[in-house]
Amino acid sequence: MRFIDEATITVRSGKGGNGCVAFRRERFIPRGGPSGGDGGKGGDLIFRASSKLLTLYDFRLKRVYEASNGQPGMGSDKYGKAAGDLIVDLPLGTLVYEVDREDESEKLIADLTEEGREMVICKGGDGGRGNIHFKSSTNQTPRYAEEGFPGEEKRIRLQLKIIADVGLLGLPNAGKSTFISKISAAKPKIAAYPFTTLVPNLGVVEDDYGHKLVIADIPGLIEGASEGQGLGHRFLKHVERTRFLVHILSAEDLSLDNPFEGFNMLNEELRLFDEDLAVKTQLRVINKIDLLSEEDLAELKAKAAEADQKVYFMSALHDDGVKDLLKDMWDRFNAMNQEEADEQDQQQD
Repeated sequence: MRFIDEATITVRSGKGGNGCVAFRRERFIPRGGPSGGDGGKGGDLIFRASSKLLTLYDFRLKRVYEASNGQPGMGSDKYGKAAGDLIVDLPLGTLVYEVDREDESEKLIADLTEEGREMVICKGGDGGRGNIHFKSSTNQTPRYAEEGFPGEEKRIRLQLKIIADVGLLGLPNAGKSTFISKISAAKPKIAAYPFTTLVPNLGVVEDDYGHKLVIADIPGLIEGASEGQGLGHRFLKHVERTRFLVHILSAEDLSLDNPFEGFNMLNEELRLFDEDLAVKTQLRVINKIDLLSEEDLAELKAKAAEADQKVYFMSALHDDGVKDLLKDMWDRFNAMNQEEADEQDQQQD
């Protein structure tokens, strides 16, 4: 299935059923009064967040979603049956924008970040009243009833922003896919050429206590990504939801004269796209150290210490340093959880 993170659809709620015009025809009642029942309510159209979906691909295939209409009222004071609601599941992390049909302006109406959260997007129309409601002292036999009220129709743009705890960033061929395949059950495409990863991959790591760490492998960024260069600019928005970043730089791309230039370049791309991204907590990693000589590796470590930078050195291919990095990722994750819990306690106090 292709990874699709944007789609535009049309949604409609159901029309209310028409009220009924009817009169009693019971035996021995020569002048039976009105007996037309009300129409049933039209179905609401509801969006629901679901972690079972990972892409908006289905919404490129089907672009119109309609709830059912309410049934019309009937004689003998019988009301029409209300229509069932139409619930449309969307991937967790979907932003819902209503598009104005005249000027194409957009308004954010929902941000589905919680599992199972539901939001009524279009309310179903009410059923029309039957003629039993229109009897009066001056009109004993009303011969009219209300039509059902129309439902709502909206043009909706959906935008998916992946929700993950950790975002993996790096230049093409930095080894992010290899790393995520080592620590999780994710099976991304891996090959020795740039832009192997064409879509974000999600990996889930679980500890001994059942806690889960969700990691998003963002496709390779290049210089100019914030301006639309390469592939990564399409996926920078997915970084916004992550709690912290792991920035992986390949030893192949290093210059011993300025070994951290790659980190600085991509950080600048993050800043140009969204300044909030540039200040996210970040773990810096140099991968593929198996390609370095012992002398070059020692020099890199010395320069990191001299610059007072915490840098992790690993070879994801050979599992060298992977466990240490993963442990620190868990430590960072748990520390952030504790900070958030402490803040909530202070707010409640």
